[in-house]
Amino acid sequence: MNHKLLLTSALFFVCFGLLLIFQSQNLGQLRIIACDVGQGDGILLISSSGKQILVDGGPGTKIADCLSQKMPFWDRTVEMVVLTHPERDHLEGLLEVLARYKVKMIMTTGVVNDTELFRAWQKAIGDEGAKIYTPKAGDRLVIDSISGRTLSMDVLWPTSEKLAIWKIVPPTELNESSIVLKVNLGPSVFDPEAQTRRADGFCAYLVGDIPRETLEKVLTGKCQVLKISHHGSKTGTNQAILDSVDPKIAIIQVGKNSFGQPSKEVIDLLESKGVNIYRNDLNSIIEISTNGKNLNVKSERKINR
Repeated sequence: MNHKLLLTSALFFVCFGLLLIFQSQNLGQLRIIACDVGQGDGILLISSSGKQILVDGGPGTKIADCLSQKMPFWDRTVEMVVLTHPERDHLEGLLEVLARYKVKMIMTTGVVNDTELFRAWQKAIGDEGAKIYTPKAGDRLVIDSISGRTLSMDVLWPTSEKLAIWKIVPPTELNESSIVLKVNLGPSVFDPEAQTRRADGFCAYLVGDIPRETLEKVLTGKCQVLKISHHGSKTGTNQAILDSVDPKIAIIQVGKNSFGQPSKEVIDLLESKGVNIYRNDLNSIIEISTNGKNLNVKSERKINR
């Protein structure tokens, strides 16, 4: 009798533990996690089936701590890492990610930055043995397709022409080479018209540090979420961009800095349009979850403007 009781209790706790893990991972929803990496970018996407895509790694090693917190402890594989452009505040943390996790694919433009850190990155991705993917505007990557809902990413920048030029002569301004992505969750990607109608699903723009002059040209319509370019610098955002995107939520990846970021001009613009602003320096880790219809935002510190 005691053995049966112990077995029953053990099964109960195992089931209860699995339920807690299931709930904590929000399976069935897309999660967009703006990690608190300090003065830099690091965004973790987790698909409804649990696939992970990491966009940038910030400075230092804080991004690895964020992954440890938000990924199951037994999962040591990241499906894809994206380096938007090779500057320290986007690149450095990715070295720690490559050291701790198995990465299947790396998305990078191949634009060169003549620094010791960049050379360490090149060696690390060579040692990793991951598939290297060079994105170009017009590419679409299907990440998941479950129960009639498709998670995909559209590459909006850079163009193949720019990549060809930068292969010979690297850009003088590395921010200009930032990969710009549109994350879509909604009807089948084989219905292009449905993908452009926000009412049919969810989308978010992840724009690195791209200058506003380029960003104006590459956005493809309205999205609920906009990752504000260049840590809220006025060089990355203007009225035309906000009018085009019409975001409901703005994510500003920023830490303590001496650059005056985010700029008052950008904050005032966002507030004038009634956009909900979340920023890592005030909110710490920010997490958006959605099933394509409903949208939820939570943060470690509930301070937002």
